[in-house]
Amino acid sequence: MDVASSDSRYAGMIAALAERHAQPLWDRYHRITTREPRALDAPMAWAWADMEPLVERAAREVAMEDAERRVLLLTHPAFGGRVATTTNLSGGLQTLLPGETARAHRHSLQAIRFVMSGSGAVTTVNQHRCPMHEGDLVLTPAWAWHEHIHQGSQRMVWFDGLDLPLLHHLDSMFFEIPTPGSEPLTPPPTAAALAQRDAVVLGPDPDPDPDPDGDAGTQSNRYRFSWGRAMDAIAGASVQDDGSRWLRYGDGLSGGPVLPTLDCYLLACGAGQPTRDFRSTSNAICVVARGQGTSRVGSHTIGWKRHDVFTLPHWNWISHTAQSDDAVIFMMTDREFLATMGYLREEIQA
Repeated sequence: MDVASSDSRYAGMIAALAERHAQPLWDRYHRITTREPRALDAPMAWAWADMEPLVERAAREVAMEDAERRVLLLTHPAFGGRVATTTNLSGGLQTLLPGETARAHRHSLQAIRFVMSGSGAVTTVNQHRCPMHEGDLVLTPAWAWHEHIHQGSQRMVWFDGLDLPLLHHLDSMFFEIPTPGSEPLTPPPTAAALAQRDAVVLGPDPDPDPDPDGDAGTQSNRYRFSWGRAMDAIAGASVQDDGSRWLRYGDGLSGGPVLPTLDCYLLACGAGQPTRDFRSTSNAICVVARGQGTSRVGSHTIGWKRHDVFTLPHWNWISHTAQSDDAVIFMMTDREFLATMGYLREEIQA
């Protein structure tokens, strides 16, 4: 119990401090120095069966002229209406129809796009074309110009992942649309770091058209990771003792996380075999790329299948169990950001 939390002897001093916009530590010490982290949010899932009709409705009813981006934000009620899916991370489902363009802009947000369905669209990042097919990962680093152009024939849906809650907390948001003379900013390499578990690290796709006068296209191939290459790489990853295989998407220059605040993985699970219980001070948003199964997150159990989205709030014991042989989960985490800040702590049960 906090010392003097209800002791009338201190009431006068506390009132005097309040007049000077100050507070005592002693009456709240144990409330602000908790024994361990406690996530504000419980794990939550957005089933594709529930969201797909809303995606379709948004495509019919929301014109691109009225929307900067046609996105359905996945917002957890624990955050009181703020745009947050879990701590530090936000996710949404973006839709683009054939013939549509989401105009170019840039912002201080770090963002990723994981394609859930459809093909034929292209995301242009700092004038570099990144074709979008199901399972592809496309990066839009902070302050990189990007637009989405769809000249194909299928409806495109992809998962938008951003560090929006973190940026709002830091009050570091900038946003800009192109003006004459606007120049692209090349993102610096991320910090190299150890991957989670024994993950195989996948670098970006080779640049199909390297600049003969530059650095062999090093910059332009930092934005796209194709699904085919990812599947080939994870098939060759070491199988862990719990039957899981891990892939980390790596920055093309450093081999570290793809973005400073967003560290992305694929997890392939062995059918019927639970992964070892694991917990971390980092948070994750998961998109089911293939297969079906369940995840135990603290005291909650989440059933999932293809295109479902669910969260892994920090410091919960987590285990995943696939119910099919082909289960693959895409994960966007804030793991490397916490490691850089010195706040990452992880435990695996023996």
